[in-house]
Amino acid sequence: MQRLIYFIIPAFLYMSCSAQQPQTPAETGIMFYNLENLFDTIDDPNTDDRIFLPDADRKWNTEKYQTKLKQMARVIAEGSGSLPMIVGLCEVENASVLDDLINEPALKNAHYAYVHFDSPDERGIDVAMLYNTELFTVTSKQAIAVHLMQGDSVDHTRDILSVTGTIRGSDDIIQLFVNHWPSRSEGEEASAWKRGEAAKTLKHAVDSVQTAIKNPHIIIMGDFNDTPFDKSIQEIVGAIPEGDNYPKNALINLLANDQQSGKGSYNYKGNWQALDQMIVSANLLDGKKLDIQTDATKWIQQDWMMFTHPSYGLSPNRTYSGTKWYGGFSDHLPVYTEIKVK
Repeated sequence: MQRLIYFIIPAFLYMSCSAQQPQTPAETGIMFYNLENLFDTIDDPNTDDRIFLPDADRKWNTEKYQTKLKQMARVIAEGSGSLPMIVGLCEVENASVLDDLINEPALKNAHYAYVHFDSPDERGIDVAMLYNTELFTVTSKQAIAVHLMQGDSVDHTRDILSVTGTIRGSDDIIQLFVNHWPSRSEGEEASAWKRGEAAKTLKHAVDSVQTAIKNPHIIIMGDFNDTPFDKSIQEIVGAIPEGDNYPKNALINLLANDQQSGKGSYNYKGNWQALDQMIVSANLLDGKKLDIQTDATKWIQQDWMMFTHPSYGLSPNRTYSGTKWYGGFSDHLPVYTEIKVK
């Protein structure tokens, strides 16, 4: 894939100046972002991380790693105009890269801590959640295993991260689930059963919360590798588009209607797909104690995050294409919403 050099130069110019200016924390912002392979340069003998080592074809090194950290921090700090209170993440290698990320100058003002568990994924990529400790209090956390078994075959994938907590100014518990479901790399149909298993695991966890807690406030975010209208999301999880009336315990997909209008978070050969989504319980849309701001819900698409592909049009400016390094951001756009305490 050919790309003109002027798409890369502005990013380096920016990193040398503007990225050092911390933003103001937002008391309401919630983001999810697929970081597209945030790996360190150290060999982990327990995972298959060899393509992100200095002697591999991609020649991953400290300079590229530090560039990647600055780019990720820039999106988190400036993508929505302010530092989010909560940031769900996927494709992080370990706790060490999270430590490096939250210590980036652009994030220093965010008071971020994180929740993270090592997952059984063969590549060693995990999900995690950053949170502003002055605005959000974690009361419990758990890694929920997704079991992929078909006959005698066993596959390993990322856990679903479960976090409960409270927002400053409210005693109401919020239940968050951070997801990164199995990819479509084997083919969409061939791998659909794996995402179905992840969906069943998530649905079971949601049902358990709704049984244990009366009218719980639930926020589900992630890269689902399926769209809002695929079976895994619409039928198994039961997430429905925004509307006027909802049944009891309904889950509402805040991005489903945008998918229908041709928008998305991932450009697959010119076709925008809503793989990164935000799903909430209907009681977060009733305008009462905790209120999701649906007009603020969007995929973040700043000009400086994008480039124009010669065949597929406007696309996220990513870190690599194959072994070619561009020093961009991610192949996914972040999803963002806001929650108001009343």
